[in-house]
Amino acid sequence: MHAWIQTTVDVLIVVMAVILALFTVTLVILHIITTSNNIRVQRIKKRIMRMLSVNQDLEYLRGRIYELLDPEGEVRSLREIRGIQSSRGTIAMTMVVEEADPERKELLRQLILRDTWYCGHIRRNLKSGNIDHVGVFTKLVADLQLPDYEEEVYANLYRWTKSAENQEISMLALFLCGCRDKLIALFTDPNFHLILSFRQLHELFDCYAGDHADLYRELLARDCDLYVKRACVRGIGHENAVELSPLLEPYLNSDQMNLLIDSIRSVGSLRYRPAEDVIRQHTSHIEWIVRSVAVTGLASIAPENCYEDLLRCLCDSEWWVRFHAAEELSRLPGHEDLMEDVTRLGDRFAFEMMRYILERNDLLGQEVTA
Repeated sequence: MHAWIQTTVDVLIVVMAVILALFTVTLVILHIITTSNNIRVQRIKKRIMRMLSVNQDLEYLRGRIYELLDPEGEVRSLREIRGIQSSRGTIAMTMVVEEADPERKELLRQLILRDTWYCGHIRRNLKSGNIDHVGVFTKLVADLQLPDYEEEVYANLYRWTKSAENQEISMLALFLCGCRDKLIALFTDPNFHLILSFRQLHELFDCYAGDHADLYRELLARDCDLYVKRACVRGIGHENAVELSPLLEPYLNSDQMNLLIDSIRSVGSLRYRPAEDVIRQHTSHIEWIVRSVAVTGLASIAPENCYEDLLRCLCDSEWWVRFHAAEELSRLPGHEDLMEDVTRLGDRFAFEMMRYILERNDLLGQEVTA
């Protein structure tokens, strides 16, 4: 009797333990399900909020891209960023590119180049019929200097020929990526019409990632737009490309006023001695702006052999020519009797200009010393 009671108690204990275990397991499962549901609900809420708020969506995507650039971040590839191929994803990408320091920008560049999935996305958008999408992705190519897209970028220059914005961003991509052959083909194509201003084009040439001297040499040897010629001539002077000085000589007699002025300035800054006689002749040019530039150029090229020419130009009828002549005269060494020579000219305007420049120099010298 006692054994039977003990057995019954043991069975009841086992049954209760099983029930308790099942109850515990059930509670754990319910907790996991509830937590999972809560997480899923939170994700849905965040997704809805992102859909409703553009700024919040952009901040989310921007944050995920920064996680990709963080070695300890959870994101390992662009594929893991939901929405990266959307319009907002593209905007977020451009935001990061503009904000990132050079090290992070280079890391992002390498990640994109290794990701064929995203590279295909870029190529598809560069070929799309939406000029806005094309512009955004062309800017991305330019900012990150992504290679292997020059064919698409080059083709887009002929798709929207009347869009200055498209022409500028497309050419910027070609310059920043150092696409020498494409640039030469573009600028020597008689069917391509440049619609940018000279200033814009000159700034684009400054951005060129390749050998500037080689590009200038190739373009000046071919038939190109006047703006392209001017950009090359001015670039040679600004970059002190002394070895290219002989290429400038043909343009010292150009009928195009701006090209002539740029060539005079460049040979002057390069102190190209073979151009001395031509520059001296231009100090008597019919156009005052050419005379003004030639005065400065001659003083740079032949400071020891320009005194009499500068005195002559000091009597010029145009204020700016007199001004530059006086400035250059004030810089020439070894002419202590300068004001006596100016007085002998018998030109009141020349005397007043020279006196003004000397007094100005003295005043500026006192300010610098103080």
